Amino acid sequence: MKLFVKSTLFYLLASLIVFTVGGIVTYKQVKKEVARETDYYLNETFRRLVGEIKSGKSVGVLNNDKVKIELLDKTMVKDTFRVYSDTISKHPLLNRPEAYRRLIRISKVNGQFYKFDLMDVLIESDDVYEGVTAAFVKLFVFLGLFIIAANTIFFRWILSPFYQSLQQIMFFNVKNKDAIHLPETNTREFKLLNAFIFKMTHNARRDYLTLKEFTENASHEMQTPVAIAQGKLELLMESGDLDQDQLQLVQGATQALSKLSKIGKSLTLLSKIENGEFSDTRVSNFSEVVAQNIAHFRELALLRNVEMNSSLPGTLELPIDSALADILVSNLIKNAIQHNLNGGWIKIALDEKKLSVSNSGLAPNIPTDQLFNRFKKGQQVSSSLGLGLAIAKKIADINNWQIHYDYAQETHTIEVLFN
Repeated sequence: MKLFVKSTLFYLLASLIVFTVGGIVTYKQVKKEVARETDYYLNETFRRLVGEIKSGKSVGVLNNDKVKIELLDKTMVKDTFRVYSDTISKHPLLNRPEAYRRLIRISKVNGQFYKFDLMDVLIESDDVYEGVTAAFVKLFVFLGLFIIAANTIFFRWILSPFYQSLQQIMFFNVKNKDAIHLPETNTREFKLLNAFIFKMTHNARRDYLTLKEFTENASHEMQTPVAIAQGKLELLMESGDLDQDQLQLVQGATQALSKLSKIGKSLTLLSKIENGEFSDTRVSNFSEVVAQNIAHFRELALLRNVEMNSSLPGTLELPIDSALADILVSNLIKNAIQHNLNGGWIKIALDEKKLSVSNSGLAPNIPTDQLFNRFKKGQQVSSSLGLGLAIAKKIADINNWQIHYDYAQETHTIEVLFN
């Protein structure tokens, strides 16, 4: 949910709570004020009636639907303080029961005691409630529309530098030589954010270039002494002056150097893939890549007495760097050959949804999901570096593909699912 929507909903919810509490308080206050004003009117009516009686008017003339004045025996009563109460009486015009406010008081006028019973229509609670509710609902709707409009203007104006900075970050690439361009702003928090972003991207680009240079130099410099050592060991083996034990030691050292060279090349390849140096995503004929690798490894499979079968479409175009496509397929086929049985089999199937490579073989000694980690091997095959599947997994990841490894019924199956 966007920040604009969250803030708008928050303000509307806060306003709803305030309006609800305010409506209840207002309702009670209005009701109380209506009763107070009605009591004041009844008291003023009482005073007017007393004055009219003093002036000589007859009680019968003053009596009506809302006024009842009764002459009392002066020996039985005395003056009383005014008493207000709520009552229900029939409305003379509407002909239905209505809420009334009532005043009863006994007072001595011209030496006589009179009982005054005065009533006046009281505004009903439902009317007060409906009036207050209608007013507050209209005010809440107006305030809600105002909040939405104000929030829209506020976010477009205040957060414009933030969204511009966010867009710059989204398109930032450590391989670009140009520095990131962030918008000017007079908001202190956005200034601090932009300063941090600029420093972070600068450090990221610097670290990337440093690591890239180190990787390239290390790979190049490591291959040179390894090649020299291998050449000298080969010359030593060809000299004919070594006995059998010495020859085995020299052969072991040669194999170790060869493995070291392969590890260096594989790690360099992984580093290049992670750094996004294979950025050519033009459509490749993936079916042709698979067919070429099958032809390339078929002789190796025959040497290991492994039967290879395939099911490929004539053409399958996928958006992937051609070099990465070749590395992915070759690593999967090479893995199937290395971890196979004598007299085993390999089945390769390709369609528009996935590439599947299945082969016979012994059960892995670790969970299959760990075989995509670096230097993890299902079986301790001496010729395996434990990096082939890690490279395949990395290639699948950068292309947003999924890769799975399953083992069941003495069958290894690796599937690459295309999105």
